[in-house]
Amino acid sequence: MLNLKNKRLNQQGKISQKLLMILVVTITAVVSIAVLFFTQKSSTKEDEHGHAEAEEHADEKGHEETEAHDAAIALTAKQVTEQGIQLAVAELGPVVKSAAYPAKLVVNTDYQAHVAPAFAGHVEAVYVELGQQVAKGQALASLLVPDLVDQQASLQVEQANLELARQDYEREKKLWSEGISAKQDYQRAYNAYQQAQIQVKATRSRLSAFGAQLNSQGRYVLKAPIAGMISQKDLVVGENVQLADQLFVIDQLDQLWLEFIAPSSEFATIVPNQNIEFKSLQTGNVFKAQIQSLNSQADAQTGRLQVRAKVLSNAAELRPNLMVNVQLQQQQVQQGLRILASAVQQVEGKDAVFVATQHEQKLEFMPQAVTLGARSSDGQWIEVQSGLNKGQQYAAQGSFLLKSELEKGEASHAH
Repeated sequence: MLNLKNKRLNQQGKISQKLLMILVVTITAVVSIAVLFFTQKSSTKEDEHGHAEAEEHADEKGHEETEAHDAAIALTAKQVTEQGIQLAVAELGPVVKSAAYPAKLVVNTDYQAHVAPAFAGHVEAVYVELGQQVAKGQALASLLVPDLVDQQASLQVEQANLELARQDYEREKKLWSEGISAKQDYQRAYNAYQQAQIQVKATRSRLSAFGAQLNSQGRYVLKAPIAGMISQKDLVVGENVQLADQLFVIDQLDQLWLEFIAPSSEFATIVPNQNIEFKSLQTGNVFKAQIQSLNSQADAQTGRLQVRAKVLSNAAELRPNLMVNVQLQQQQVQQGLRILASAVQQVEGKDAVFVATQHEQKLEFMPQAVTLGARSSDGQWIEVQSGLNKGQQYAAQGSFLLKSELEKGEASHAH
């Protein structure tokens, strides 16, 4: 009986071990299958994500290329010829380095006149306006001068006294020659006659020196001492002016100075009688001047030198106090990348050149921003400091038409 019981216990233990082993194997298989499933799923997601990113980058690249082609102006060879567009290649050539410095046009005081009255008086008439061109000797204004009235009246009295003295002299001369009158009476009459002549002559000379007419009835006319333009006018009808008041300033605008301050680095390149150029800030026009003088010494604080040049150009736009830029060129000529100045256009407020590239059967022109440097002395060439490479093709002629086409395209996209 006891043996039967032990036998049953042994059989139950074997069954429990078998179940435990089956359970462990089953759990291991389930875990392995789960890990494999999630691994494959993650790999699938990564693959899908990678494909999505690749497609997205490809789309972006394609979009950028599309936008670039949209911005470019594509023309056939026939269209390029018909529109007069000429191509050139960016190349190395002689470049003269230059520097610009602010300058100002000033009046040449050797050719300027200040007009002031020789008498205090009352303004009766003004004949000219500010900015008017006048000729030498032209009447500017008329004054009523009380002092002049007195002097002209005195002249009339002196002229009457001169006539009486002359008559007395003639009579005494005749009586003395006939032996009727004494010699001292003749001498007295002669001296009085001479004195009257001196007084009349002195009064006339004084009035002439002041520019007054002898019979002007107290009116004094101011006249232009030189030909030029009225740059200052300081009187009106009805006011009283005083002796030596500056009423007019007349400038000869064909004689202007150009003044600027040069740094010490430019001292070696500036010499008297040297021809230089300056550019108007208002119009961009370029004019010529000739250096006349330099200060004997530089400024003690700044180390700069004041330079004065004579303006050689006679243009209507050149006026005193006009601000300009003077261009100083270096003596040494260097090699640099340059293009034709006719190629440069303003695109979105920047200097740009239309670069040409071949695309399929057409030429594509794209605006390329550039940084420009010095111009050649004849204005034909201009240095490119950055933005272009040697050998690149660009539109040398007809770039303005390309700019117009570009603006039309931008306007159509905006709508």
